[in-house]
Amino acid sequence: MDFGLTSGQREIRDQAARFADEEVAPQAAELDQEDRVPFETLETLSGMGFMGLCVPEEYGGAGSDFVSYALMLEEVSRADAGLGATLAVHTSAGTLPILTYGTEDQKTRWVPPLARGEKIGCFALTEPETGSDASAIQTRAERVDGGYRLSGHKQWITNGRIAGTMTVFARVEDKGVDKGVTAFVTSMDAEGVSFGKHAKKLGVISATTDDVILDNVFVPEEDRLGEEGKGLSVALGTLDPGRIGVAAQALGISEVAFRYATDYSTRRETFGKPIAEHQAVAFKLADMQTRTRAARLLTYEAAWMRDRGERVTEAGARAKLYASETANEVTHEALQVLGGRGYMKDESPVERHYRDARVTEIYEGTSEIQRLVISRGILREHAESLQLQDGAVVG
Repeated sequence: MDFGLTSGQREIRDQAARFADEEVAPQAAELDQEDRVPFETLETLSGMGFMGLCVPEEYGGAGSDFVSYALMLEEVSRADAGLGATLAVHTSAGTLPILTYGTEDQKTRWVPPLARGEKIGCFALTEPETGSDASAIQTRAERVDGGYRLSGHKQWITNGRIAGTMTVFARVEDKGVDKGVTAFVTSMDAEGVSFGKHAKKLGVISATTDDVILDNVFVPEEDRLGEEGKGLSVALGTLDPGRIGVAAQALGISEVAFRYATDYSTRRETFGKPIAEHQAVAFKLADMQTRTRAARLLTYEAAWMRDRGERVTEAGARAKLYASETANEVTHEALQVLGGRGYMKDESPVERHYRDARVTEIYEGTSEIQRLVISRGILREHAESLQLQDGAVVG
């Protein structure tokens, strides 16, 4: 589906697709079984410029746009959704917050190593007792001479053990007064940073997910990201483009499951003809393709809006909601088309895609949170339209 894409965007997509088919897909099942991060693949992606694809050249990136980033992420995720998750968190959550909210000094110091892939980024917000309600985090940042001392427990941090740079959130305390949630950037080799439990997950297994422990970690004043007490704005602002990345990841999962089901159904015969010619299967394929294409349009629209500097809170939520639910439906139907072969690990990759799809409805905000975001946007737009109508009547 090339309409609306520039020649440069198509070139990036095609390059990513070739790399995914030739280098990523052949090792995906092995990585899934061994719970292993593909470090050599990440190094190759760095050399291709994909680790900082949408980062400006002045900060060490490739200088491409967000649409190109979404295209790349979709193709990589089609081969290995775990690698897609690693890339998405590194870029959307690990690098872009510093570009968006950082000072010029912070951008110059922290972003180039991330954009070049010399360091991996992670985003430490979730805690054992805090998920969707980010305002309830318990990690503390005590004000001290020259900066802050952070202590707390962060849970399920994607890229945790392989990251070199962390965007982390804590409640600032200054002489016993709670100043509110605040964002910081710190190195993962800072004294007091350690790792807790390594998560054993249902899917996206080649993306490492770990608990991060902060024990009196010193963060200098100049590495606070934004103002004190404004950390929730940083977190929520980071989730907007992050959700577009999850939508792209879900698209890749949907596309590969649809392709596999189509190919299998044209080769597998029952009652003297390919099962794709039986209406029960043919209609499944029709629904799978239609939903995947619709999700792709929502995802590309949200990425395009971000490139134009438009608000993408609701657009990202729509893309993430629809694409993630589509990935779960399409992989479900693909497994149904394959029957027993789809259920077996050594018979097809569909069972892996089925497992990988599930988390796309959970991280970067559950489907329920996306519906909340979208509905609030609808009500806000309605209220604004009423104000405009009232103004026109008064005028």
